[in-house]
This record gives sequence, structure tokens and C-alpha cells, in this order.
Amino acid sequence: MSKVIFVYICLSILLLGENVYSFDFQRLESGFWIATTEVYDDNITFIKDKKKEDFITKVNLGLDLKYEGKTQAFVVGGGITQQIFARYHNYNNTSQHLSLNFYKEFSPYSQLRLTDSFAHTYEPRSFEEAFGRTGGRYSYYRNKFNLIYIRDISKYLNIRAIFANEINEVSRQGLRDSTLNQAGFNLNYFWSPSIILKFNYSFFLRDFTPGEGASTHSIVLGLRNYLSSQLYFDFRGGMEVIESFNDKNYIRPLIQALVTGDIDENTRVKLAFTKKYYTNAYTEDLFNYWRVSAFLTRRLLKRLRGSLLGFYGEGRYVAIGIRDKLNGVTFTFTFDVGRDIKANFSYTNSRVDSTDRGREYIKNTVGLGVTIKF
Repeated sequence: MSKVIFVYICLSILLLGENVYSFDFQRLESGFWIATTEVYDDNITFIKDKKKEDFITKVNLGLDLKYEGKTQAFVVGGGITQQIFARYHNYNNTSQHLSLNFYKEFSPYSQLRLTDSFAHTYEPRSFEEAFGRTGGRYSYYRNKFNLIYIRDISKYLNIRAIFANEINEVSRQGLRDSTLNQAGFNLNYFWSPSIILKFNYSFFLRDFTPGEGASTHSIVLGLRNYLSSQLYFDFRGGMEVIESFNDKNYIRPLIQALVTGDIDENTRVKLAFTKKYYTNAYTEDLFNYWRVSAFLTRRLLKRLRGSLLGFYGEGRYVAIGIRDKLNGVTFTFTFDVGRDIKANFSYTNSRVDSTDRGREYIKNTVGLGVTIKF
């Protein structure tokens, strides 16, 4: 993961740089947490036939750092997870994750935002990651990096210059590593206090090692409408010009709709719909898909919070013609045992149907755990 290490070295220079001598360490906050979870998994290998079930003990250790200054701020979080299988000890593994969020204000009219998310794991961490993924349990590294420079042109107009990079390294035989680079810009026009008009252009380049590459030009118009101070609706529509792996050119539509925010002080919601063509991270092919997801979290009692996540997606690989469907749901309940102690219960069901039987599976997991913060 030399590329990922390079990203973090550059980030460290950016965070400290010439300001290292003026860095106010008294503003630095830290937190340490430990969590243990007992999980029942009825399909640990993500296959349809001859499934293996097991009880898994997960032990998580994590550290968070937070800094908030007058013109800059950052949050760093990371952790290590050890998974111990009761029956199939050969699946025991250690995974890691690290996330960074950095903000820098150069003047009242310009600022820089940087985010980075790194994970080394053995199974998808979300329905979005599982959708379009080659099935099975295998180790993979993923790093997502985003850099945004924002400049206010006037009271009503700003521009955002964007660079993003995604690295995928896979340990499974038959799958190749890939990188995705993005460069582009956004224009945001504040039509009124509740309406923002948007224009976006992005260039994407997907490369496989070894293998071919594919590029995409994306041109999108958008609208954001604030339904209240805490709740807004986003719509984006446009077209993408794709030079695919098979040297064929495509012009295809892109549609996205999103509702997100707080309905009230106890309820938060996120509804999302996307339809587009995507250069898949695992195969040299285009993935023509649509998906919809819904997330709801609500404080049920003073110490009890519940959340519900639902997902459904359908997609087709353009070159090989395989069709995949994924639907999943997760219920989670979190109870505040004490000020720094939380207990949680979760249930997840996911199902993949495909024209390729080897990609299909049904999976259920039930988890019960405790988290302690120090």
C-alpha cells in the first residue's frame, strides 16, 4: 500500500507544514474506545450452497483526535479489529480503518476541505460496497481521498475545484488492483435563501494493474432546495461520455436524487436514488445500475436510539451481460448504559440474485456488543 502511505505523508505535511510552531496543542482533544461484539453469521463465505455458519468474537480498539482552531480544524479516527471464529479458526483475521477530515480557511472567501478514508478488511462494510462486488470472503484494501478548494466569487456564486483518488488492492486470485482518479469543478449559484443552482464537470480515469483503462466525462446540472433549515432536497441530472475498456464509446444519462436532514430534534432521515453507468472497481467492465436506499434514525427513549437502513439495487455488466440484484436491511438499537458505556444490538439481512449462480448468496447476521469510551 505504498500509494496510501504516500497520501498520509502528504496529508501530514499539509496539516502541520509551516504552521507547526503556531500549533496550539491545548486545543487538541483525544478519545480512546474499546468495543467487543458477539456475532452470529449464517454465511461467512458469501456463497449460496454449502454455507458455513459460525459465531464470531470481534474486539475493536480505537483512537480519535480532534483539533479546532480559528482558521483550521481536523478530526482523525482509526481503529483495529480482531475477529476470532469459534469453529473456522482459519478465517481469524485483523482489519484496520483510518479516517481523516481536514478544514483550512485561507481567507473569508477561500477554504480547503480534505477527507480521506482507509480500510483493510475481509468483507464489505456496507450494502453500497457489496453491490457489484465479486462474491466471496477475501482481503482487500481501499483508500478514498478527496480534496476540494472553495472560492467565493461573489455573494451569490462560488466555485469548487475537486481532485479525488480511490485505490483498490485485492488479495483474491483472478481479481486485479484498480485506481480511480477524478478532477473537476462545481459552480454553485445561490438563487434564493432556500434554492441553490449547481453545475458540475468531472473527468474520471479508471486503471487496472495489469489491464486496460477507461475514462468518463461527466456533465451535470443540479438543484438544492432547503425544505427547512435542517432538511434539504438534492437533484442532479446530466450525461456521461464514456470511453470504455472495450474501446467503445457511450453517451449515457446520470440521475441522482437525495433527501437528507433532521425531520425533528429526535429524527434524522436520508433517502437516495441513483442511476448511472459506472467503471467497476473489480472487473474491466461498465456496470449499468440503479439503486435506492433509505436510512432513518430516531431517539425512541431518553437512553435508547434505533436506526433502520434499507437498500435495493439492480445492475448489468455491459460486456459480459451478467445481471445482479442486491437487497438488504439492517436494524440497530443502541442503549446508553452510562455516560461512556453503550450497548448495541443489530440484525442484518442481505441477498444477492444474479444470472451467474456463483455470485448469489443469502446472509443473516445478528450482533450484540458493548462499547466503552475513555
